Amino acid sequence: MNYKEIPKVELHCHLEACFRPETVMEVGRSLGLDVPQDPHEFRRNWLLTQPLENLQVALQRFVDIQRIWCSEEIIERMTYEACEYAADQGIRIMEFRYSPDFIASEKPHLTFQKIHDAILRGVSRASEFNVAIGLIGIVQKTLSLADAERTIDFIIENVDTFVAVDFADQQTHHFASYKSMVDKARKAGLFVTIHAGEEPLPNASDEVRAAIEVLGAKRIGHGIHIIDDECVMSLVRQNNIALEVCPTSNWLTNSVPSTGQHPIRRLIEAGVAVTINSDDPGLFGIDLCHEYELLHNQHGFTMADFERCNDIAVAQSFLPEDIKKNAWSGGVSAGQ
Repeated sequence: MNYKEIPKVELHCHLEACFRPETVMEVGRSLGLDVPQDPHEFRRNWLLTQPLENLQVALQRFVDIQRIWCSEEIIERMTYEACEYAADQGIRIMEFRYSPDFIASEKPHLTFQKIHDAILRGVSRASEFNVAIGLIGIVQKTLSLADAERTIDFIIENVDTFVAVDFADQQTHHFASYKSMVDKARKAGLFVTIHAGEEPLPNASDEVRAAIEVLGAKRIGHGIHIIDDECVMSLVRQNNIALEVCPTSNWLTNSVPSTGQHPIRRLIEAGVAVTINSDDPGLFGIDLCHEYELLHNQHGFTMADFERCNDIAVAQSFLPEDIKKNAWSGGVSAGQ
């Protein structure tokens, strides 16, 4: 099976962690950072290719990458390269999500608007690749509520170039604390997706339930640990909620014991809408085709399975219907 030739949709990919190792090595060297120039050493010391203790430990690997996104020029370049990567993977509809707070941290010269404008320039330059690009703004759950609202307000101010908001990272506030912010974003025309139910925690299903019932999420990032809670799976099915499933990511963050023991097939058999995603391909040293190969080899996915997941992803994409239709039929598409 030639995985690159399969037309794909990806709904869950973090822009900051979708990078070329060569670019990070080059930029790191120009910044005077201690970035290994040997590809094998770089992979061993800078990437996350083996499971770490837990999700929190894994998130620390992002700190080195954060330093690379340090100027408008570099942000534009890395965004362009991420779009080029999408085209090479056979992706026709790609939703990139990013955190303005993450990129701007400890960089007073980079305002949220400068960061966003640089990303938009990168997307615009990449229009030659004919990939429909949607941008999702992330609110980090570790932010104070005041800072979270500031980020939401920024995303709303740029509603014409965002399709949705997402809440990611380690949870420090109950989802109810975000309700007024999310209501404001939804009123502005933004969709909502939430990272929830990723880790094997006692409250994993409750987290997904709250994301849907309290915040009105239309999609769930990961959500795999609803698998043993029939009530929450029923809620997901009844509300036509799609899970943005990322098999290798779930293994690397110790959310599942192995990729072979991932519950993706069980979720599909239970009638849950599942989409296939890579999460952080650059950081994990993988690509979306790797996930397709893994699912084919370890879970017996057929072409019909891939087509079904991609049809779900097209329907569940937050991009406007005309752009989705044009991109999925192979026409020229615009970035959102």
